Amino acid sequence: MNLTFLDYRKGNKKVNTKNKKISDNFKKNVSSVHELVNFDEIVQTFYLDGLKRAEKVIEKFVDKNHPSYGLKNLITSISNIHENKSLRPHYEVMLNQCVVLLVSYFTSAIEDLFESNLTHKIKSHKLDELGKEEIKVSINELEQLDFNLSEDIGRIIIDKKRISFQDMQSIAREFKDHFGFELSKDKHVNNIILGQACRHSIVHSGGIAKQKTIRQISKASPRDVKNELKTGDKVLFSTEEIEIISKSMIHYIDKLVSALNNS
Repeated sequence: MNLTFLDYRKGNKKVNTKNKKISDNFKKNVSSVHELVNFDEIVQTFYLDGLKRAEKVIEKFVDKNHPSYGLKNLITSISNIHENKSLRPHYEVMLNQCVVLLVSYFTSAIEDLFESNLTHKIKSHKLDELGKEEIKVSINELEQLDFNLSEDIGRIIIDKKRISFQDMQSIAREFKDHFGFELSKDKHVNNIILGQACRHSIVHSGGIAKQKTIRQISKASPRDVKNELKTGDKVLFSTEEIEIISKSMIHYIDKLVSALNNS
């Protein structure tokens, strides 16, 4: 297998820049999820501001006994809903889907980091035992890649070895096997494990915690989210829990990028 190798220092700078780009993109995706979580707040604030401006105009031109003065009662009602978050229970499905989105964005970021840094490692002669590993690539596949193995070798290895990044155990194993380091398991990792397990319940079990879910999170302790979850419970996330999980994901991505930059 012939690869075109880069100057090591230039390659390091390039991959570090790409790591930052992947991390920044993940954080943007997390922010977009937070906007979705809080969309009712945004909508309510928009309409409240509009109604209050309309009320000031009405006060100047309409007699206080005119029916238009009922606008004040409407503003008061919407303000109470806004302050008490009375509509939040109606957004249960949406909030759960936000967790599904978060886990998907996290998985994609992890996979992008793995692929990019594995390609860099091979191009930089840091092959170790990986350089002796055999993978089968068809001529058709080579043609689709324009024979550019030096840029696509990371993706080829992921696909051919069917490497999965769907759970934290698999993530830790693959980075340890291919990069020689393992991030310590802490409450941030446990929060992510909880999110991943519940994502599976939401997508495949109608949002009900099955025995498989409870097994997945049984050793994910200490954690900050859903410590009392039991088999048969309905999985419902609050905005606060979503924020905790997203912060843990950002924390993990940042630690992973730091470890990769120094590996």
